[in-house]
Amino acid sequence: MFAATENDTVYALSPSDGSVKWSKHLAEPFRPHGCGNIVPLGITGAPVYDPDSHLVYVVAEDATGQHVLYGLAAADGRVVSRVTVDNPVGDRDFLQQRSALTLWHGHVFAAFGGLAGDCGNYTGAVASVDIASGSVNWFEASSDGRGGMWAPGAAAVGNDRVYFSIGNGNADKGSDPFDGTDSVVALDADAKRVDFFAPMSWAADNANDADLGSMNPVLAAGHVIIAGKSGQGYVLDPTRLGGIGAASTFPACAAFGAAAVDGDVVYLPCADGTRAFRIGATVSALWHAQHVNGQPVLAGGHVWATDWDNGTLYALDPAAGKVVQQIAVGTLPHFATPTAVGNKLFLGTTTGVAVIG
Repeated sequence: MFAATENDTVYALSPSDGSVKWSKHLAEPFRPHGCGNIVPLGITGAPVYDPDSHLVYVVAEDATGQHVLYGLAAADGRVVSRVTVDNPVGDRDFLQQRSALTLWHGHVFAAFGGLAGDCGNYTGAVASVDIASGSVNWFEASSDGRGGMWAPGAAAVGNDRVYFSIGNGNADKGSDPFDGTDSVVALDADAKRVDFFAPMSWAADNANDADLGSMNPVLAAGHVIIAGKSGQGYVLDPTRLGGIGAASTFPACAAFGAAAVDGDVVYLPCADGTRAFRIGATVSALWHAQHVNGQPVLAGGHVWATDWDNGTLYALDPAAGKVVQQIAVGTLPHFATPTAVGNKLFLGTTTGVAVIG
């Protein structure tokens, strides 16, 4: 079990009792200027583990604003690999690597967005790092700046592609031509765009901060499901995302974070509380758990999610959404998400890691 902090430190924890097996401090973190709501900025995106090489990968931002992908030996924390991942477009001081890392086809994917407040010269991007050679390929989200890629979960993987969402572009851009923002993109292993979807309303969404970038796309029942800040949900064909405008829609919610999926049921991370939907020929709303606004996960026959406003972890009945159990866990950072290991849950808090089980 691994945990990473904004102090640029990685911890290996015993899954039996949560004790620290080793720790590795990688750098001094960055102190952003101009805007942003995380100070300092160190390791923000969740790490990813490679079971073949037994390496843990993290992106750490250092005091100079440089972003580095480290590969650490899971056994003892030794630095085995180090690759700089600074987007060549824009100013790295205004980039933030918030999304969970994704490992696919021998590449680590790291998505980058901007700081809270959208200040500075930045362009959202994805770095695809070949873990064998260390070479880096880049996908640039927008032709006109911004387009942050910051949804906190991992990318969706399937159909020999990896799917990401892109946030708002420049609000004063207008509607012609399309700049790539407020969209879902499918990339290949080298971070080349092979397909995309954007709502017809993309320009208005950008102007009103109502874009798709707040939620990670998920694969469910043979479809790509995405909702964003506008409250509109979209059901996409994963092999033909449809370009601008071609999609089925359903009333969803303002969704922030990663969803959970069980067969044809999707549990959305709604700002007003977790909502469950069944995906079929039509989309059916199943239930709404008010105030449970964290990212849901499935474990032990329950849907687990936090109310990060009041520091509570909830276990919900997946069929009806009723609260089965609630546990006070202390002050939580935004997007705190439990991780299931065996019969225990591990949850990062502002003071440490809570172990439930």
